[in-house]
Amino acid sequence: MIFLLIYPFQVAYSLVMLVVTSIFDIKSREIPDKLWIPFLPIVVFTYLEHEYVNTFVFVYSVIMSLVVLLALTKLGLMGGADVVLMVLLGLGNPVVRPFFFPRFSLMGGESLTVLIYTSLIIALGGVSNLLRNYSRTKGFDIRTRLVLAYSGKRMKVRDFLNSRFIYPLTVIDDKGNMKLRTTFQVEEDDRVWREKYAELVRKGVLKDDMEIWVTWGVPVIPFFLIGYVLSLFVGLPI
Repeated sequence: MIFLLIYPFQVAYSLVMLVVTSIFDIKSREIPDKLWIPFLPIVVFTYLEHEYVNTFVFVYSVIMSLVVLLALTKLGLMGGADVVLMVLLGLGNPVVRPFFFPRFSLMGGESLTVLIYTSLIIALGGVSNLLRNYSRTKGFDIRTRLVLAYSGKRMKVRDFLNSRFIYPLTVIDDKGNMKLRTTFQVEEDDRVWREKYAELVRKGVLKDDMEIWVTWGVPVIPFFLIGYVLSLFVGLPI
């Protein structure tokens, strides 16, 4: 009975946190530390609902989600805000009641459920990108072709100079030497890259109509929002 009373507040609190942080993530790709303060009390739901969860499943779900995100952060593919969000979301949702396949979520597996759904949504976007761009990767080895087509795209330098949150995969030095990479680090500043390439254009080292490979700095938190909303309706079928 108590769970039924507090569950709407749990979901509403989680959605507010996800929407607010998603807005910041989309606009600036940064979440101010102080923004987390009003959302810290969400962990109280772990205490309020502890008697309803399978402790092993709940702890395993939160820890495994944390380990995966920390590993991705170590590789430079995620930011610290993504880790903080998942910890708060996991501790704030010990029990979730989806309409379909609710068993795992009712036992405490919400963290893993959201992480899996989020990963699948991002992966589907990558597959769509791959199908569009694979034919443009001729000349590279198969691994490079797959990675480039999955996460990158071709863009004229002048369009890159007018973009935001786009990072060059075609790295060009002051002498015009080019080197291709397949990823970037989250701590990179896209503005610094734009300024560097603009200077190369001014010096005549680089032509503004030249095409280079770039990749988008994906705002991950909005995908967590979509994954969480999806998990409220459909749990993992296990």
